[in-house]
Amino acid sequence: MCGISGIIHFGRIHDAPERIRSSINHISHRGPDGTGFWHNQDVSFGFTRLSIVDLEHGTQPMSNEDGQVMVVFNGEIYNHRELRRELEKKGHFFKTDHSDTEVIVHGYEEWGDELPSKLNGMFAFAVWDNHRKRVFLARDRYGIKPLYITEIQKNTWIFSSEVRGIFGSNLVEKEATSDGVLEYFSLQNFWDGRTPFKGIRLFQPASYEIITATSVTQKTYWDYNFSRKSTLTIEESSQRHLEILSQAIHRQSDTDVLLSSYLSGGIDSTAITAIAKNIKNFQRSYSCIFNLNEVGDDIIVDEREYSRTAAEHFNIERIEHELPQDVLINSLDKTINALEYPRMGMAYVNYLISERVAQDNKVVLSGMGGDELHGGYLGRYQVIRQLLLNNNISFIDKIFKRKKRQMHEALVPYYNMLNFPIPEKEYPLAFTPEFLRSTNSFSANQVITDKIMTAPYEDTWDILMYVDAKTYMHGLLVLEDKLSMIHSLETRVPLLDNELVDFVSELPWNHLCDGKTGKIVFRESVKSIVPPSIYNKPKMGFGPPDASWYRGTLKEWISTELSKERIAKRGIFRPEYVLRKLEEHYTGQYNHVALIWSFLSFESWCRVQNVFGGDLSKPII
Repeated sequence: MCGISGIIHFGRIHDAPERIRSSINHISHRGPDGTGFWHNQDVSFGFTRLSIVDLEHGTQPMSNEDGQVMVVFNGEIYNHRELRRELEKKGHFFKTDHSDTEVIVHGYEEWGDELPSKLNGMFAFAVWDNHRKRVFLARDRYGIKPLYITEIQKNTWIFSSEVRGIFGSNLVEKEATSDGVLEYFSLQNFWDGRTPFKGIRLFQPASYEIITATSVTQKTYWDYNFSRKSTLTIEESSQRHLEILSQAIHRQSDTDVLLSSYLSGGIDSTAITAIAKNIKNFQRSYSCIFNLNEVGDDIIVDEREYSRTAAEHFNIERIEHELPQDVLINSLDKTINALEYPRMGMAYVNYLISERVAQDNKVVLSGMGGDELHGGYLGRYQVIRQLLLNNNISFIDKIFKRKKRQMHEALVPYYNMLNFPIPEKEYPLAFTPEFLRSTNSFSANQVITDKIMTAPYEDTWDILMYVDAKTYMHGLLVLEDKLSMIHSLETRVPLLDNELVDFVSELPWNHLCDGKTGKIVFRESVKSIVPPSIYNKPKMGFGPPDASWYRGTLKEWISTELSKERIAKRGIFRPEYVLRKLEEHYTGQYNHVALIWSFLSFESWCRVQNVFGGDLSKPII
């Protein structure tokens, strides 16, 4: 795990080496164990290292024997040992003991553009091919490892693991976009590689690009394939699932350092911990809990007893990290700084638990990805909000007039899944006319329409799962990378191991859910290794009691952060809209926790990134 940056200039930037050093300095938190640089007349590569595999010999940039192939790589290749053996049989000579980076070097020599499809792992890498005078960039299947890129001038590019690496080069001027604001408040996410910064895009998952002095070629090398062709019984599927899951966790626990796991008390993290605890370099588990003495009458999800039960059942050490109600006040700006731009969910929790784990470890196993592909969002797909149905009839008809009628029922649960903070129909109520005139008519409805219409499936549930994986899950993965790597902590997600995803994608829907229960095969596969209380409990989710906290001692702070004067000075939202939403939440009339989080995150982002007026909490002198 590390951070990478590169400038592809083909002689157009004379001071590229200095620029790339500055870029790497801005992402040094991703790799405090060392840096490396390589330059020629066409490209400049930089690297900052977090040593996890082959501690002595895994330095980068790394080349082949004659220096004609040069690689910078961020991530982990979990099948690197098998690929190394295959490449050695083909005559390739390795100079390192077991560096996965060198597998990319020789793998590119052997397979060229086909290399990414052979890799089981999380990765973003760049290859300079001196023979062909081109750069080959690739990102992993699911988008676990981020890679940002922008064109500085015609056929001149800079890429980096983080946006700050691009701005840190001083080759690109920071400019936030109005459309980015609309997208965030519409979707709480950014789809299809868009970011709220002008000209900067997030490299698409499962894709590669080839950049030469005169051209750019983009290609998708993989996509989800929900074939549902398996003929196994549920019992057979469950048995096979456990075998593949165990193999995935062992693969992803292959490190030269100690590792730990998150243990929330849910079935995903509990199953991972149940298997990982028997691996020699496993150390302990970590749980994040909340001070429930400060919670009001709201229904609170609290799984601390389940995580304690699991730790006792497994006889492992477990560290409990408790967050007080006022923790958001001091952590919001730090969280948004780590994220670089606002994203979904109460991300400060991820930031703080990662910070705690990083005090002891470089690697942690996470249960992320378990719901998205195992049928864990059954409830979100089934619950139909009548209000959304009534308000979006024309939009629904527009989308589904070219699809089977059964898909008509799929859109509203999908809206419910996203839980839009500000629906498109409320734009004129929420945003000032001046701000809306500055946008390019971004339409969340059209974005969703396009995504659903291009889903390569006819079955309603497959369409929802596909869109979910391409948008919601991808957003969570980017969020998790940013919030862990800001603390020099690598998060691994064994439930997104390639072999496991391929297996689950073949299971018929009645192996995933039956209308009442989700994740059937997953649950049955781990029944024998998790405590009965965790196997039997309903899905609860995980999150802080923000709804109550916002009505409690955080109320005064929120009212200051989102004061009428500050909102008016910012000039983006109508003050009366924001204040009305706050009052509706304070009085308990509605639960606007997602919207309030979005307002707070946006205000913090403006302050941290100095966009849209910057820090308005300070007097202007």
